[in-house]
Amino acid sequence: MKELVLRLFKRPVLAAEIFIATLFITMLTLAMPLYVIQILNRYVTYGFHGTLITLTAGMLMAVFLQLAFRILRTKMTTIVNQTPNDRLSLEVLDIISRAKAEPLDQFSKPRIQETLNHVQTVQKTYDAQTVNTVVDAPFSLLLIAVIYLLSPLLAGLALTGIAIGLFTGWVSTRKSQQGAEELVIENARHRAMTYSAVNALDTVRAFGVGGFLQNIWQDQVAKISQWQKKITVSKEISQTLTLSGSSLTSVFLYAVGAILVVQGKLTVGALIGANILASRAYQNTTRLVPAGYMLSRAKKALHDIALMQRLPMEPASGSALRIYKGRVEFQDVGFAYPGMSHPLFESLSFTISPGTAMAVVGQNGTGKTTLAKLLMGLLEPRRGSILADDVNLQQLAWPWWRKQIIYMPQEPSFINGTIRENIVFLDPDLDEALLNHILRKSDLKPFLDLTPNGLDTFLTDNGKNLPPGIRRRLSLARGLVTNGHLVVLDEPTDAMDETGRLAVYKLMNDLMNAGKTIVVFSNDPKIVKGVSTVLNLNIKPTPEIIHKPLPGTEGE
Repeated sequence: MKELVLRLFKRPVLAAEIFIATLFITMLTLAMPLYVIQILNRYVTYGFHGTLITLTAGMLMAVFLQLAFRILRTKMTTIVNQTPNDRLSLEVLDIISRAKAEPLDQFSKPRIQETLNHVQTVQKTYDAQTVNTVVDAPFSLLLIAVIYLLSPLLAGLALTGIAIGLFTGWVSTRKSQQGAEELVIENARHRAMTYSAVNALDTVRAFGVGGFLQNIWQDQVAKISQWQKKITVSKEISQTLTLSGSSLTSVFLYAVGAILVVQGKLTVGALIGANILASRAYQNTTRLVPAGYMLSRAKKALHDIALMQRLPMEPASGSALRIYKGRVEFQDVGFAYPGMSHPLFESLSFTISPGTAMAVVGQNGTGKTTLAKLLMGLLEPRRGSILADDVNLQQLAWPWWRKQIIYMPQEPSFINGTIRENIVFLDPDLDEALLNHILRKSDLKPFLDLTPNGLDTFLTDNGKNLPPGIRRRLSLARGLVTNGHLVVLDEPTDAMDETGRLAVYKLMNDLMNAGKTIVVFSNDPKIVKGVSTVLNLNIKPTPEIIHKPLPGTEGE
């Protein structure tokens, strides 16, 4: 509710117009009971057709005016929610795009996906219908006030019926809400397990994981079914109580009103009009119950989104060097992942001169990929500094810096889209001739020539449907688009066939001849042989740096 109030009063003029429109809608609601009262008290009594025509014409005007005001109000309440809903969606996308990688990694992928779903929950909740429901409720007091003018006793009965309807609805909603929270937890667990199984279909088949999954899924599905049943029953009870409350209120109104009619304290028309007003007031107020349930869900969703919004973000601004020559320097760099007993690096210091090549070697887990991510700015050192041409990376604008690097990660992933789109993200206007040159350099051209749609082939499942070697070629092509002065290649020949490895060797030679600075993370003997510097991460705590005067990779 707080969020709804904030949204309304961020647009005070529009909010005032919404309240004025609601006032007119409420006043026009009085037309029907007044029409009934006048029909029964005047036309039925005297039978003058002119009275009927006049009353009916007035009633029709009221119906169309009310319709116009409702349409106008709906448009205004849509405007109230449109900007905050759009902003929330963009903020979550910005978090995914700019949140620092290490804190974001603390959120599991299913949890991140759940947060994205929360955005839709908020957008569905804070819509025109919810705002209209909340605004209508207090104006229902005007309807009760009119009943009071007809009969204070009937007004008291109407208020009592509404209070009971709200209370029973609130109790039922509370039970549904508790069940819904449990259902969300169980659904999240089930989705996480499903996500795990779908991403490892070969493992499921090859190692007979089906029995293991079946036991877990049976338990999860049973719990989900149980909570869904409880929620369904609770909702049905809530709806039944609401409808019964409306009927009971009408019964008591007619019963008491009939006595007042017999006593001459109330006319039949006034009795029927009072019941119509009470029904409208009951309907307007009890609609708050489902709206309140939705608002509570949206509140929980906003809370979860807020947790992600607290993640530290990469700075939106920073410096950009006029010319980056390709020099990289590590000064006393230390890094450890949370929970590690020992750091990967304690005091790592070295310099890579422009136009030279360095190979980083080491066993699995020694920190090769971590070092590559530190160079990319995807991770930050716990201590020390990384300099680019004597400027600390932390002072540079990350988008600019990443465009200075030809980057090929160890485990490439892609976005669902065409191959062309995945290659040219960093330069959407890339010249076609240059794109074809890149495709040949990365040895991707033969694969595309055999693919019916070529560059327009659509990637699904983040490109996991492609063979590993093709994914690496595609990753290499994507990196070459920047034509940066620094080349960071993480296991470039891994999963490559002989043709692919030869293409990598030749490409590295070409990049060295072009004066690029190359940092390659690989244990490939041919790559290690061709570089001038080797950083051995197997040596702890201080990695060994070996300098050797070699011209470059030969790719023999």
